[in-house]
Amino acid sequence: MPTANENELSSVTFTFKNIGPVKNAKMELGDLTIIAGRNNTGKTYLVYTLYGFLAMWDTWPGVADWPVEGREPAAHGTTERRSIVERIVEQIMERGRAVVEVAPDFLASARGTVMQALTRSFSREALSGVFSSPPEAFKGASIRIDLHQGHPKDLQPVEVNIRQGETLSIEHGGNDLVVTANLSGTKNVHELLHHVTCLYLRFLFPELPSSPFVLSAERFGISLFYRELDFTKNQLVDLLQKMGDRKNTDSYFPFFLLDQTVSRYALPIKHNIDYTRSVSDIRKQRSELYGDGLFKDIKKSMGGYYTASNDGIEFRSTTRGERRFVIPLHRASSSARGLSDLYFFLRHAARKDHLLIIDEPESHLDTANQVFLARLLARMVRAGLKVLVTTHSDYLVKEINNLVMMSHSFDKKANVIRKLKYAEDDCIAPERIRAYIAEKGSLTPCEIDQYGIDMPNFDETINGINDAANELASRLMKEGD
Repeated sequence: MPTANENELSSVTFTFKNIGPVKNAKMELGDLTIIAGRNNTGKTYLVYTLYGFLAMWDTWPGVADWPVEGREPAAHGTTERRSIVERIVEQIMERGRAVVEVAPDFLASARGTVMQALTRSFSREALSGVFSSPPEAFKGASIRIDLHQGHPKDLQPVEVNIRQGETLSIEHGGNDLVVTANLSGTKNVHELLHHVTCLYLRFLFPELPSSPFVLSAERFGISLFYRELDFTKNQLVDLLQKMGDRKNTDSYFPFFLLDQTVSRYALPIKHNIDYTRSVSDIRKQRSELYGDGLFKDIKKSMGGYYTASNDGIEFRSTTRGERRFVIPLHRASSSARGLSDLYFFLRHAARKDHLLIIDEPESHLDTANQVFLARLLARMVRAGLKVLVTTHSDYLVKEINNLVMMSHSFDKKANVIRKLKYAEDDCIAPERIRAYIAEKGSLTPCEIDQYGIDMPNFDETINGINDAANELASRLMKEGD
């Protein structure tokens, strides 16, 4: 099994407690993380919880009010104590730059204190909302994050973009935190407090992803009904405006209907819907991975590609002649619909700081395309993405294992790769992978070596089928004799 310091994200352990079927589970993230297991073992609960935390940790309100070390002593005769964030904002408002002195061990201490406050606050105040459920449904549920080091020794400057041409940056200079602001126009103290909080948290926890991107298992339905969702929402908003301040749920007040319609979706599904709605707006953008051409792999596999406009999303076949067709996405095959969001993500939206989470990526794909998908996942990792998938696919895992074996040297390797019809760069090193089996309310880590991932749950099922087939065939043969 790879050691913790071989991967940046593996310097963090996520612990999940009392979340759906999950009672107590620990997980490290690799560049590629795979969670397998039977139905109803908590895989989706785990990834939705992780996504919810990573989607909001660096913008969590209230950091300035937390009683963490590093607060400036109260002035003589007063009881006011100002946190690091508050002092930075005050100095920026006064002179556009902040220099805050910190003790040598402050950053290591602050990391532990702030992370504990972050996870406790998220678990109590936001976790149930991630699943759009009442708080009592997640009573006693929590996520905990253990950092394996005080603070990375190589303290890199961090910069956040506020808007076009406006930035904030922070760096560690000796015993000082230095924050530089490139702002224009009037400064709003509340807005600045929000952005400095984001900057400070990203500086404290450079190993945590701040840009998760999710493709939920419901993406097939979203691709069918996202236009109808927009239409329904617009209708309800129009009714809301017409009815003014009437807020009687007994008379089906539209605000109540709208709230009930939108809030029933878990946060990852909401964000997946929002992304699908936005595809026509981002169609002229190029992702950071555009030059890697990963979206072209999907085009080749599907025998077609996708286009987006204000009128909707279409699937265009690459077949020549009279057999060529252009159809709305809702009339395309389920496999084409299932890969549309990934296609647009790789072409228009992907950044190298993204953690891409895909719930059951193999859904609706035939076995050959599941093998293709395994290769695509490895290519995404090599291009710089971090990827987390839940899966039921033995084909996907077996092909990942082939790619692991191809990452090692062996006799006449180039000839073997050509013979087996792989590309020269079709490989992934075992130390970049983490794999788990969801079972018994927990996660069981899988052994990973030069031969790949050992996932006995798949082998047990396949061996059981083969044993039954052999027994039945033997009986029939004897009967025939």
